[in-house]
Order: sequence, then structure tokens, then C-alpha cells
Amino acid sequence: MINLLTMVRKQDKTATPKGVVATLSAGFELATRYLWLMIIPAALDFFLWIGPRLSFQSLIADLINQFPVEAAVVDPRPMLEMIAPYLNQFSYLSVTYLGVPALMAGLSPEKTPLNPAVIELSGWGAWIGTLILFTLAGLLLAAIYFSLIAAAMDRAAGIPVADRDRSLSARIGRTWLRLVALALLFVGLIFAVMLPFSLLAGFIALLSQTIATFVLMGAFVLLISLGIFMGYTPQGMTLNPRAFLPAVGESIQLFQRYLSPAVLLLFVVITARRLLSWVLLAADSGTWVTAINILAHAYISTALITALFIFYRDRYQVFRQDAQLKSQIEQPTQ
Repeated sequence: MINLLTMVRKQDKTATPKGVVATLSAGFELATRYLWLMIIPAALDFFLWIGPRLSFQSLIADLINQFPVEAAVVDPRPMLEMIAPYLNQFSYLSVTYLGVPALMAGLSPEKTPLNPAVIELSGWGAWIGTLILFTLAGLLLAAIYFSLIAAAMDRAAGIPVADRDRSLSARIGRTWLRLVALALLFVGLIFAVMLPFSLLAGFIALLSQTIATFVLMGAFVLLISLGIFMGYTPQGMTLNPRAFLPAVGESIQLFQRYLSPAVLLLFVVITARRLLSWVLLAADSGTWVTAINILAHAYISTALITALFIFYRDRYQVFRQDAQLKSQIEQPTQ
């Protein structure tokens, strides 16, 4: 049966997906062809850069004052005091890993060409409420962004309008709900892994602090491994027409099947984005020249994310073709 599948695939020219370099090249080509794809990440960055800032500095000050210094190995208060003025709650609009890429999603820059208004809030309820609200809004931005990338891919591939997802709003809504479910799944996995490992490390710490540290490190390694294996699920949430859990499962199966190129492309994209952010933030002069950095970040980040979409699409097509062929071959003859 395997030989038969191989023979059928060899006759199909579309069954050979692009390599990593060709996929990256295709991502930049599509981003250049449809420059409007960078509007959302650029607009978000401009908002985080010179827009109003939502601060919880008073809440952080209360936390610093109540921190039991005698119970800590390292006193975190100087660090918290230093970064507190630059923490911006609006940064949650760029959801880590799942959201729209933003150069200014970390600490707000100290110098800007305008003096942004600062909105001061206090209280744990307000902090948790804004965290949830802006995370949901950030995932909605990501759903719009990813859906536009998918629509541009369909258009570039020459797919007839009748065969496309006719309602962009329906695709955005479906993708948003899936991304919310995926975020909840990630949070659930973190608790499912960290809770038992933390309890185990607590017991082991009574005997050996060193072994307990290794246990906690093992938990982090496990979480990172799970995150890597689910590295293409955001693309699956947008492109895969199946239900949520089958889409997650097929994204993981696709990653396992194309393990080497999948890991390589993911590593290249993550590393390139980190280096890009580091270089552009280091070059931030606090003047309007930073606007050029923001546009460059939006373009390059969009090209890299588009490459991930192209990688998933090409291999998912082969994955589904093989599944259908296997199903037909295994069907008993009538």
C-alpha cells in the first residue's frame, strides 16, 4: 500500500511541497505583492508607540511594598521599580505566540516624538479585567490578520472566487473562536504540567534543592516541547476547515510527518523575529525615524508569518491527499 501511495504521489506534481528556502522566498514575495497585509501590525505598533498608555504603576508599588523580602533569595523590588513606569497594559493586544507581531509589545520606549497620555488604573480586578479584555481583542486582531493572509494566498494561487471562503467575516469569526480555544488549551496545558511538577519538586526540595531544580527544568522543557509540536496550530486554525480538535490533531500530525523542515522553518522564523526586534529596538532614537523601523518590522514579520502559512498549506494538501488515497485503497472491494 505504501508503494502504491508513493507511485500515485509521484504522478502528481503538486505533491512535492516547497523547501524551507523556497517557502521563505514565497512568503516575502506574497508580502511584497500584497503590501496591505502589513497594515494591521504597523497600526498596532504605532498605537503602542505614540498612543495612550494604560498603567498600573500604583498596583505595582503596592505589590513592592508588600513583598516579603526576607523570604526571597533575590530581591526583585529594584527591577520592578525600574520597569514599572514602562509597563503598558495595551501591550496585551499583541498576544505572545498567537497574536499580531508588534515591535513595541514589550516595555514602552522611554523617548518618543510625542508625549503619550498615561491612563492610571489600580486594583487587581481592573488588572485582570483588562488582561482578559485586551487578550480577547488581540486574538480578534490576529484572526483578522491571519484571515487576510489566507485570502491573499487564495488570490495569489488563482483559486476561483466560487471556491474561496465567500464570507471573510465568517472566516474571521471562526478563526477568532478557535484561537481563543487554543489559548485556553495552552493555559490548561501549563497548569496540567506545572501543578504536578511543582508539587513533586516541593517534596524533593526537602531532600535536595538541586534535584528539585532539575525537576522544574524538566517541566519547562516539556512545555517548550509541547509548544514546538503545536507550532503550526495557529495556521491550522485559519486554513483547516475541520473542527477545532481535529484541526489541532492534524497540525501536530503534519508537524511530526515533516519534522525536520518544520522545526527548521520554525527556528528560522522565531530567531529572525527575535534578532529583528533586537536590532530595531537598539536603533530606536526616540524620533520619527522609528516609524521606518516599525514599517520594516511589520513587513518582515508579515513575510515570515506568511511563510509559515505557505508551509502549512502546501503540506496539508499532500497530507489530505494521502489520507484520501489511503482511505480509498483500504476500502473493501464491493
